[in-house]
Amino acid sequence: LENVLLIPHLASATTETRTAMADLAVTNAIAVLNGQPPLTPVP
Repeated sequence: LENVLLIPHLASATTETRTAMADLAVTNAIAVLNGQPPLTPVP
């Protein structure tokens, strides 16, 4: 196709989104270490 540029999905590459992802990962880790289920379990 002419005039087409294919790039990977970059929507999550903002500082805010990456910070939110890190915060959620830490929250999940703390929950598990405290014997609680993670907020976002992976099936």
